[in-house]
Amino acid sequence: MAEQTISLGINIKSLIPYNVLIVEDSKMDQLLLKQYLQSEMFNIAFTVENGAQAMEVLREFGHTIDIICLDYDMPIKNGVETLREIRQEFPNKIAIMITSHPTKEVVNELYRLKVNSLIVKPINKAQLVEKFALVLGRKDLITKTVIAYKNQSGIDLNDLKIPPVPSVMLKVLQFDSSASGGSAELEKIIAPDKALSLDILRIANSSFYGRSGMVKTLKDAITLLGLKTVKNLVILQSKKQFSKNLVGSLFKKYIIELPILSSLVCFDLTVPLGQKKLRENIFTLSLLRRIGATVLAMNFSKRYQEILRLAEFGTKTIIQIEREDFNTDSIEVGLKVFKNWNMPEEYINIVRKQNFSVDEIKEVDDYDRITRLGEIISKKLLGSLIPIEEEELYEAIFAYYNAPPEIKEAFGEDYYENIKDHPYFM
Repeated sequence: MAEQTISLGINIKSLIPYNVLIVEDSKMDQLLLKQYLQSEMFNIAFTVENGAQAMEVLREFGHTIDIICLDYDMPIKNGVETLREIRQEFPNKIAIMITSHPTKEVVNELYRLKVNSLIVKPINKAQLVEKFALVLGRKDLITKTVIAYKNQSGIDLNDLKIPPVPSVMLKVLQFDSSASGGSAELEKIIAPDKALSLDILRIANSSFYGRSGMVKTLKDAITLLGLKTVKNLVILQSKKQFSKNLVGSLFKKYIIELPILSSLVCFDLTVPLGQKKLRENIFTLSLLRRIGATVLAMNFSKRYQEILRLAEFGTKTIIQIEREDFNTDSIEVGLKVFKNWNMPEEYINIVRKQNFSVDEIKEVDDYDRITRLGEIISKKLLGSLIPIEEEELYEAIFAYYNAPPEIKEAFGEDYYENIKDHPYFM
């Protein structure tokens, strides 16, 4: 006889339903929360409309409450103010915040207050159940809940439409900057591409480089920026061309901004982590390591938007969700793309090993470690929620390099405020 599954709302140790306090001023969202939680056998002990009422209930009946569901936007006393009081008076209570506005500032504040989980409106039962299952340690239920929003049809890699590699990008990748006539040769490669030439001139004349319309020719721009910077710009602009038809905030964040920010962070990580030797190539390696995600998004726009939306919840990595939906992932796609493009072996390797675990830190090389760390830091800077395994990697990679706390602190809010105006984002 098959073993019966205990409902999520039942404490598996006491076999008694968890008591929930719902703090939500929207009657519709109150009703949805009650329906979804009651269907999982939670007991809704109290429902109130603001933080002040919630604290009154907790002060009188706090010993009976197990879980508090808090709306972020409420009159009289909002979710953050309420959570701050809860942590002072009831530090061990499970608190789950529900918000329509998961901005970087909101997320950082909530995690400083040790929120147990975050649910993004509009409320969806599948994500609500998965969040509660994670908080309550019900790993036996997590896989089952994913099915509710998982597309079961896999994809055939042979059916993917892979964009042709831009000839200028391939020539620049093969370009040897140490050869004689370096800058003149690079100018010959770039000059036929008028749009690219204009982009390089625009960046050379940006305030970032202390100029304002003084650089008139591509030759002067290459001289000012330097060969390596110009090579990076060619790769960057070529990659932007691949994703120019991907519209929406999630694509902008994960397909466009995240790779650029990650590349800049990786470049800046090399010196404090004692890996200055990597500076020559790490920008382009980091920029292109997630090319598979771009190609998946190009081929399956709507499905990939949903994958990115699920990744925003911070319960699984993007690669885990890709595998669940496509029966493959952006690593496999990236390998296919780079082999199709006849890319150098170092680029193929950076794709192949990008998803290493904490246990494999010593087995991969410095490029793998720093590009992975740069991506995790960049997700944090962009306000993304980080799965537990990526948080562990973040700590473990810094520990591997014996990095002092001030290096972590250097890649915080002030760093992001300065770098987000970098001309590479324009």
